[in-house]
Amino acid sequence: MATIKIHGMPPSTFTRTVLMACHEKGIDYDLVMMRPMDIGALNPFLKIPAMTHGDLTLFESIAILRYLERTFGGTKLWPDEPRAAAMVDQWASAVSDSLVNAALRYMAARFGFLPVPAEMAQKYLEKKREVVPHFDRRLGETRFLAGDGLTAADLFLAPLLFYFPDIPEMKSILDAAPHCGRWMREMASRPSVRATEPQQKPQLAA
Repeated sequence: MATIKIHGMPPSTFTRTVLMACHEKGIDYDLVMMRPMDIGALNPFLKIPAMTHGDLTLFESIAILRYLERTFGGTKLWPDEPRAAAMVDQWASAVSDSLVNAALRYMAARFGFLPVPAEMAQKYLEKKREVVPHFDRRLGETRFLAGDGLTAADLFLAPLLFYFPDIPEMKSILDAAPHCGRWMREMASRPSVRATEPQQKPQLAA
């Protein structure tokens, strides 16, 4: 029986990031299906995922991944060299801030989870058009987001970009980012990506 419990839902991008990290590092876990509205006992900010390990409870994906990295063996998600590790933190933060702020809000509107005025939704879409090229240029320089090997930064980016083809106007942004497309094809072959593919994805709102 796994001692790690991940509380969340597979369609959640940050939940998938944590699940992918467990697969990459070879960590057994139990997924406890939990919606944001039900997670208050584990995360007062009502966001998923959370993790429990014995008497430890953690929320925030970056804290969870850092804990997994420091506690378990397997694939290293951060390099030891300080500058290389800083690049991982930089790109993981760029995903979690600049890309998430635009992409998740727009996706929530298109999937009918969040009522967003059309004008605001358009601003989110335009922000994605500004942000994605920065990631595309980076992936034109390096095989993975923070260098030549997979790191935590890629695990934050993958769940978001893999939703882009499901929304036509986001797919068009991705189609104009060939290096992101190359990276996605390589990521798609990884067992961690295949094992965490949501069985059911949200449907576009009418």
